This record gives sequence, C-alpha cells and structure tokens, in this order.
Amino acid sequence: MATQRDVARAAGVSLAVVSAVVNGTSHTRMRESTRSRVLRAMQQLGYQPNHAARSLRLNQTGMIAMILDKLDNPVYGPLRQGVYEAAAEHGATVLLGDAESMRSGSQFLTRLLSQGTVDGILIRGEGLLDDDVMAELRSHPKPILILEHAPDHPWIDIDDRRAGEIATRFLVNLNHRHIVFVGGSGYISQQRYLGYRQAMDSAGLAPAAHLATGFGEQAGADGLRRAMQAATAPTAIVVNNIMSAVGVLAAAHDLGIAIPDQLSVIGIHDVDLVQHLRPALTAVRMPMYQLGWAGVEALYDLIAGRPGTPGLITDPEPELVIRDSATALNPPGS
Repeated sequence: MATQRDVARAAGVSLAVVSAVVNGTSHTRMRESTRSRVLRAMQQLGYQPNHAARSLRLNQTGMIAMILDKLDNPVYGPLRQGVYEAAAEHGATVLLGDAESMRSGSQFLTRLLSQGTVDGILIRGEGLLDDDVMAELRSHPKPILILEHAPDHPWIDIDDRRAGEIATRFLVNLNHRHIVFVGGSGYISQQRYLGYRQAMDSAGLAPAAHLATGFGEQAGADGLRRAMQAATAPTAIVVNNIMSAVGVLAAAHDLGIAIPDQLSVIGIHDVDLVQHLRPALTAVRMPMYQLGWAGVEALYDLIAGRPGTPGLITDPEPELVIRDSATALNPPGS
C-alpha cells in the first residue's frame, strides 16, 4: 500500500507538501502545478488517505449531520446525493435527522451537539428555525450551516426568487395574463412569490395576492379551489412546490378543468414522478445537488475555522423543464 512518503518520492516534493495536499491545509504555499503533480502521483500509486487517522489527529469524529424537514420529501433526493458525495470526498459519513426532532423544547440538538457525535450540522427546513432553536444553535461551539437564508448565522441557499420569476415569465410568454401564485408559507415561499411579482410587474400585469396554502398535495388542491373562486378565474397557476402541483392536477381533474387547455400549471422544483403524470408537469428544476455539495464544502470551511461569505448559488441557476401541463393562449383579437 502506497504511503505519503512514496507519493513525495514519485512527485519529487517534500513530505510536508504531500501532507498539505492530502489534508487541504493552506499554510504550506505551493504552485498549482506542484499540487497537480502530487495529485497525479497519488492516482498513479493508488494512494488512499487515511481519513480515520486524520480525524483522530484533528479531534474529529468523521461524521456530519443533516437535518431535513420531512425526510420522505422527494425534492430532497438530489440534495442528499450532493451531501453524500461531497462528504465522501472529506472521508466523512452523514447522519440524517428529521426536523420534527428539532422543534422548540426538544433535547435532540443538545444531545447531538454536546456528546461529540458529529463535527458539524447542515439544516434545511422552512419554518423550522424559530428563536428558541436558533438560540440553542448559537450556544454550542460545533459549526452549523443553514441550507437556506438565515440572518445572523452561516448559510447558503438557492435562488428561489429567480425560480418564481422564471416560472411566471414562461407563462407570460405563452400569452397568459391572469396568473396566480399558489402554495407555501415562510421565507422561501415569499422569495418565490417576489419573483412572480417581478415577472408580472415587468410584463405590465397585475399580480394576484399570494394564496399561501402550505405544502403538499392537499395544499395544492385547496389553492386551486380558492383560485377558481376569484372574480376573474386564472388561466395559469405557478405552484410554489412540486408536490402541491400534483395536488393541483388532481383537483383540476375532480373539478372538470382540462389541463392545459383550460388552465396551465407550472411547479417549482422537479422530481422524477411528475414526468409520469398525465399531463406531465412543467417545472422549474432547482440546483439541489449543487446546494448539497456546496453546503458540505462551506461546513468544512467552518470546521477548519475558515468562515466563508453567505450567499446564493447562482451558477447553475434554476432551469425550466418544459413538459405538457402548460400551453399558449391565443393573443387577444387573434
């Protein structure tokens, strides 16, 4: 089995340089060509870093936790994959937890943070971070990164406002003028609604009030029924989350509303099942894999004492996936 000394010999560098490359330390200065030569030697020799020894040396457990709101939500599949693969690059394993265990008054966080179980925690759960939970997070020294906007705490997020804008602009370009925004609640939903308003304002159209019905299939069904009670029925709906969009389609069927001929529907987020619906749902795919990967990298920066700058992932940006649930209206007078 190859050692760091073997790598140093093959690359023509010192053992300290190899150690710096393996451990990702920044105090040893080197050219990028030197780093590339070390990495090439590691690959040629089949060198495998001993992450367990490194964790012991750094007083780390080699485990991080990820807390999600509703683990069975299919939207989180790509997010989990990004976290798993990035964690593997650091030689770490991932402990999954459900956000329900973090509600105010729970002892879950205290046990997780106080017993040295993990080196850091990633959290995503809209509406989860109330004042009591945030106070508990700040009372412990373990690094915690929020995978959504979080004032006064390290965070990284995707561009939800841009997603709302992309979805709405698509419908505007299909000649829709009566477009409503359905579903969700909380900061993330507000950002998507702001994107909807921005696209409506840019087109010279009057935005409708946010029908904040919550999340899930029933929320979508409730939102559709409320939308259709308006004095002017919408010809298109932007649905805040993809599972609520599934509920919109089901409720439309029950109400005898033909999609997309009578009503166009587009959901934010994208999961595999919606391409198998009839009609298949048009959606805005969010960069959840990239959020997971970037979250792990930012968390390990915190663990190493290198706090980064919070912000949005803008590359890649949300991506429109056109399927069958939206169609163009004939322009007035045609």
